[in-house]
Amino acid sequence: MTLRDDGHGARPDEADEPDEEAFRATARTWLAEHMPLRAGDAPGGGDPDEVAEVSRAKELQRRLFGGGYAGLTFPKEFGGQGLGIRYQQIFDEESAAYEMPTILKVPTLAIIGPTLEACGSPRQKERYLPPLIRADEWWVQLLSEPTGGSDLAGVLTRATRDGDLFIVHGQKVWSTGAHYSQFGLCLVRTDSDAPKHRGLTMLIVPFHVPGVTVRPIKQITGESDFCEVFFDDVPVPVENVVGAVNEGWSVATTL
Repeated sequence: MTLRDDGHGARPDEADEPDEEAFRATARTWLAEHMPLRAGDAPGGGDPDEVAEVSRAKELQRRLFGGGYAGLTFPKEFGGQGLGIRYQQIFDEESAAYEMPTILKVPTLAIIGPTLEACGSPRQKERYLPPLIRADEWWVQLLSEPTGGSDLAGVLTRATRDGDLFIVHGQKVWSTGAHYSQFGLCLVRTDSDAPKHRGLTMLIVPFHVPGVTVRPIKQITGESDFCEVFFDDVPVPVENVVGAVNEGWSVATTL
């Protein structure tokens, strides 16, 4: 089998992929038999009961996973289907009338997952991609800060090396879905003396450790999908570095 690279990792040659129209027909039949039709767009941009919305999205994603329609473009060894992007486009077209786990798509599936696949270590991919695709674990981007505005490279959240750990201290804001996430990709400053784009590192930060505080931000609509996240000397293993130490800007631009 020959391999090609379509920008999202190594993929089987087109000759090894199913016929597109056959894939479309099979997906259409499966959707009709297994997925509920959409009841219409939710008012105000989302279900006010976020706990119920997240639970429902997990259920729907696991249905997709069981049917072989989750993570279509992710490699098979990490729980995906190893298909090219065209198959995801076909499935999106066919599933437009059905209820889908939309809240899971951004950022977990559509942003975090591809970034981990592109920049993560083999161990990180093996550990984090399968539960991400199954919706067992949810992720958040930890980028914006109160003082940073649009200057992402100006982050002040710092990570200080202490043996096999980084100790993270600082604050992020406007972090969508942080209150129901288990992990975040967090851009931190690891070298204060380097030019600001060169002293940054991307870390996988777990939320179930001491020192992490998440505060939802109440909006005028009554929704609270944005959050503040505070890090008070949070220990993060060095093995959670995505890419390389002080080269987090390249991971951030991939993200």
